[in-house]
Amino acid sequence: MLQISTGKLFSRDIGYRNNLKGIIYTNLRLFRDDKIQTKAGSIFFVENASGPNTVIYEIEELMEGSEIGAGSVISNGISSLILDFAAILSFALNCTASPSHSLTERLLSDQQGVSTHRSPNKMIKTVFDKNILCHEENKKFFINFTNHLIGLERKTYLGVMSSIRTYVTGIHRIADDFELAYTLLVASIESLAQNFDGHQSTWEDYDQNKKKIIDEALNGCETDIALKVREAILSIEHTSLRKRFQAFALEHISQSYFRDEADSALNPIAKLDLPTALSNAYQARSKYVHNLKKLPKMLTLAEYSEFCVIEDKKWLTLQGLSRLARHVIIEFVMKQKIIEKEPYNYSLERTNIFQVHLAPQYWIAVPDFSEGAGVQKLEGFFSQLKECLTNVPNASVTDLTSVLDEFELKIDTLKQADKNAFLTLYIIYYAYLNKTYENSVDRIKKVRRFIKKHEVKISNPCVEGLIVNTLLTHPIKWDIEAHDKYFKQYFRDRDKKSKIRCPDIFESGMILQLAERYRENGNEIKALELIEMAVENLPSHKGLRNFEKEYKEMPRAIDSKEILFPEIEEITA
Repeated sequence: MLQISTGKLFSRDIGYRNNLKGIIYTNLRLFRDDKIQTKAGSIFFVENASGPNTVIYEIEELMEGSEIGAGSVISNGISSLILDFAAILSFALNCTASPSHSLTERLLSDQQGVSTHRSPNKMIKTVFDKNILCHEENKKFFINFTNHLIGLERKTYLGVMSSIRTYVTGIHRIADDFELAYTLLVASIESLAQNFDGHQSTWEDYDQNKKKIIDEALNGCETDIALKVREAILSIEHTSLRKRFQAFALEHISQSYFRDEADSALNPIAKLDLPTALSNAYQARSKYVHNLKKLPKMLTLAEYSEFCVIEDKKWLTLQGLSRLARHVIIEFVMKQKIIEKEPYNYSLERTNIFQVHLAPQYWIAVPDFSEGAGVQKLEGFFSQLKECLTNVPNASVTDLTSVLDEFELKIDTLKQADKNAFLTLYIIYYAYLNKTYENSVDRIKKVRRFIKKHEVKISNPCVEGLIVNTLLTHPIKWDIEAHDKYFKQYFRDRDKKSKIRCPDIFESGMILQLAERYRENGNEIKALELIEMAVENLPSHKGLRNFEKEYKEMPRAIDSKEILFPEIEEITA
């Protein structure tokens, strides 16, 4: 939000100027008359009787001009702005800073972590000291870095801010979890490498063991086919992640890292040892992410030393990794070009702005027969029908007669998936709302003729037919093997693109219907398995859970409608 609030991304004139203020608690010690002013806001010293130091953060929030009306925002508030500024302050000046008094106080205490048995100030120099004097050179660097950061291209800025937040979170986690802290510090570099190193994978980058197996399988294939297979594999695989992390870090280490910056470091690592140390750091990250494997104990015992030696190999300690990650991120930022003005659609990147699906009543009745519309409308109708069948207050279904009338004319022009979905919708809609149209003799006759003409498309074994029979609780006439086959196909495919997914209560009805068929065939074991599946698919349904208990004590007929929808009110459109 900081970059947005400067007005750099606006396409229109400034509509509002809001003067916002907040408090940041920190161990940074400003002098009495100090005021540090940046493009992301300013901070100045305030007297504080006890506890962490206090600075006031203030910013002039610029809001882009727009028409005043419903949905217009006149301010985003201070919360997101102060959080990001505190993260930049913490990162740039190697200090602790947060709008949370309790967090800052805890991090600056000598309190030992539950799992670390160490206080964070014993692991990292400076960051967790009680007081850090802010000298003139610190102020100049912070202003220069922050202004440069705000000036970055939007895509780069977002990537860097994500990296900075990850870095700061990693530093905070040193207080309670060394492994997570180490992993996050590695991730703060890796995220930049993944997004900005411009890497193009080659077959040589691919895992050598997998590469050997695939090469042997492709031996004898035509060159073009083998090339296409390898390209297809590379397009879906993340290759050389460790190499890319290592190369990106090395590329963004300047001479000052081994000179001026090394003055205050204890046992700074040699340049020639960095490739191995970076590889080891990535290995530690991977072992924690995949196996929750703890760091080698030596890494957590080497207070302030930037490396330790484990089995004749140098490893970066938390102190060494934190200095390196901070240096790499700063170097990356300062190498990027500044863009003074960048019109950009940031609407979905504002605080507390979310993109959500509209409720079906706002779109389901709009005539739309584009590819995928049939499945979308069917699922929208199902969500309304579920509310009606479960007696949600004021629930109703949308009048779809105009859409379904047009479907009658367009049925032969639609692709098979949409044709079947619309036909399913047509049959179920008129089945449940038949009383609504019982006085419209012509419509009833027309609907019956249309269904009679086309129902063969889903009366044969298929997923859509299974859904229709479930919702209408019709006895399924297919043999039980076909029933079971399409039952399994539904659950296998339901989350795939352009496939139908029913509400969970309808799915449990589908399961119970098959369970009843197995019970009728004398297969009590399979019937009980399916009842258990229905319960576990819909654990919120108390009546279904009770039925399971009763059935285990005394098996009886399984009536899905009676179990799931014991009281159904009249459905209206």
